[in-house]
Amino acid sequence: MANKEQVKVLQPGKTEDKAVKSQVLAKAKKPQAQVGQPKKRRFTFFSDIIGELRKVVWPTRQETIRLTLIVIGLCIVMGVLLGAVDYGFSELVAKVLLGGK
Repeated sequence: MANKEQVKVLQPGKTEDKAVKSQVLAKAKKPQAQVGQPKKRRFTFFSDIIGELRKVVWPTRQETIRLTLIVIGLCIVMGVLLGAVDYGFSELVAKVLLGGK
């Protein structure tokens, strides 16, 4: 929140001393000292984590198995495709650039 000095300095069209303007802007940029109890904030952080973990919907055993099999299947398919492309390029390079070795 801006105080009265900051409002005066920041208003366009007002001619103020540049030194005063820079001091006011420097004060505005300084972070305010946080008043509070740091230990209390630490403990609320951990209690918030526990609260969020209680909201998580964990997958069932069947969903986990199904999704794991899908991932393994896609990895195998992509491995075969990338292997075929790699083999094709290696044969192409061997025939074109290395003279058919």
